[in-house]
Amino acid sequence: MAARKSVCPRDCPDVCSMIATITDGKVVRVVGDPDHPITRGYLCGRYQHYEDLINHPDRLRTPLVRADKTAPFEEASWDDALEIIARRFHEIIDTYSPEAILPYRYLGNQGIISSNYGDRLWNRIGTSRVGMEICAIAGIEAVLRLFGRMRGTEPQHMDKTKLFIAWGKNPRETNVHGWANSFKDIKPMIVVDPFESDTAAAADIHLKLRPATDSMLAMGMMRILIENDWIDHEFIAEHTIGYEALREKVMTVALDEVTAVTGIPADQVREVAALYHEHRPGLIQVGQGLQRNINGGEIVLSVCMLAAIAGQVGVPGGGVFYSNYEWHFNDISHPEFRTGGTRLYNMIKLGRWLTENDDIRALYVYNDNPAVTCPNQTLVRKGMLREDLFVVVHDLFLTDSAKLANVVLPATTFAEHMDLHFSYWHDYVQINNKIIEPVGEARSNFATFRAIAQAMGYTDPCFLQEEDEVIAEALEGTGMRMDELIEGPVFNGEYDRTSFDDGRFGTPSGKVELLAPTYTEYGDDTYPYRLLSPKTKLMHGSQAGNLPRMARRLGEPYFYIHPQDAEHEGIDDGAIVRVQNARGSVELVARVSERVQPGMIVSYNGRWGEVNVNATTSDEEADLGGQATFQSNWVGLERAAAGRGGPTAA
Repeated sequence: MAARKSVCPRDCPDVCSMIATITDGKVVRVVGDPDHPITRGYLCGRYQHYEDLINHPDRLRTPLVRADKTAPFEEASWDDALEIIARRFHEIIDTYSPEAILPYRYLGNQGIISSNYGDRLWNRIGTSRVGMEICAIAGIEAVLRLFGRMRGTEPQHMDKTKLFIAWGKNPRETNVHGWANSFKDIKPMIVVDPFESDTAAAADIHLKLRPATDSMLAMGMMRILIENDWIDHEFIAEHTIGYEALREKVMTVALDEVTAVTGIPADQVREVAALYHEHRPGLIQVGQGLQRNINGGEIVLSVCMLAAIAGQVGVPGGGVFYSNYEWHFNDISHPEFRTGGTRLYNMIKLGRWLTENDDIRALYVYNDNPAVTCPNQTLVRKGMLREDLFVVVHDLFLTDSAKLANVVLPATTFAEHMDLHFSYWHDYVQINNKIIEPVGEARSNFATFRAIAQAMGYTDPCFLQEEDEVIAEALEGTGMRMDELIEGPVFNGEYDRTSFDDGRFGTPSGKVELLAPTYTEYGDDTYPYRLLSPKTKLMHGSQAGNLPRMARRLGEPYFYIHPQDAEHEGIDDGAIVRVQNARGSVELVARVSERVQPGMIVSYNGRWGEVNVNATTSDEEADLGGQATFQSNWVGLERAAAGRGGPTAA
């Protein structure tokens, strides 16, 4: 029996350090690292039994291939699978162009090698690329416009925080170490959320505003700060530009209008603004879900500007936090391979790109499951099923996306490969150690991309490196040492400092660049219910739902509906209901609950098995960054006939 350190690779701010127990070459237990300052010896509920994932009987163990998408899969050797991929890629390059090949990935594994090493192959070929629009880009662009850096308050300063506002954020489920280590003990705790999340249920005050009206609420609070002279004149004068435009706009917004738009009583808006002024430093944690709206960018801009005029930015334990995503490593993608421009596709429009024309002739999916997670799901599936589209999926399991492929490649878990990890919340960096040999014939992203490059005849030295050599390349000149990172974690930064404490910002002016906030009103005249699809504590995107412990707790896919709406629609608790719009429909079990508001329903995202709310979600872009707008979705309801069904085209 041996114990080895490793790192959770999931797209999560916590980036936990873990200790795995190995017996006879098999991982039998995985626990949180008690010595890690953030992990503190425990893991989230999804992965408290990571060994169940590593040893799952349904894991892919050999490549699968088929001649066409109507044929059954057959097991194949890696040599045969690689020959098929290399041959098809060369045929497409010669017949069409390298840009007819589209790699599609996000952060299903956010290790630096697992998520970035493949880019050197795509650069070498000259393929098209997708952006990163599906998750958080509108908020990122908003923060960068205001502050010039993707930084906010760090977790080591939370012991100084006197007030905590979770604005469109549910850290009890999506940032569990932030919740358990700090947030749950900060009083007062205020949650701004149209849904009664687990965090909202534990809050001192829950502002249950109407969906996507957050910028109006922020403007109301800014007006109260200005009227009561609760703003920081010195900070505004020395460290901002654009305040007069902000003030002029905010003072045109009456509190009665704020109440009419948001549904929050004026007295409660005043109360929260006063608490924010009185309890300093106050921290606003901005969630990613709220910017998945048509007006998502304006929401994040408004909330961040509230913190700025209050003089809370650059204060240890205060300010605003969206993400601490800053790249401290060297680019391992070898961009010098590209001799021309790159055709860039917005990843949320995958269904459109695959069905409006045949420009894309090959799709290579890794670190993602677009048949489940991409909006306009019915169109995505239709496009992936094109017989003239060559699809390769590299994954742990035969996911919904893998079932639409020509070639499926078995992937490794974190336990079976080496990688380098950092967080977009805390500043600890660590190397994930390979602790067991790959299960079956599984291969890591690194090993697979290197093998594809060699199968295609590329002899460049960068495709001959080993994992540790690529990590060394990423670390060169950073001051971080591989031997220390292997033992990890290593803090990369100045522990006692907080972001912007020197009053310097990364904007062109060197200051916070304020602007007149806005509120964009929009809706849908066809369908009466707004469908929100947040994350669940039982899954991680589309991951973990097939683990037996999680599957039992998940049960049938369901949605919450307010008692008033249930009565109006004649829907009983437990009824099977068809949730539908022009894009598609899905049958879900109704749960009648006051956790939601009238006119709004909620169903958690990420479910497998063709029963998924993304059959109804739009691929329309938000106001900044081409962001996905999952939460700007309207549907109708009707009682379904007996039996269950998946998404269908409407």
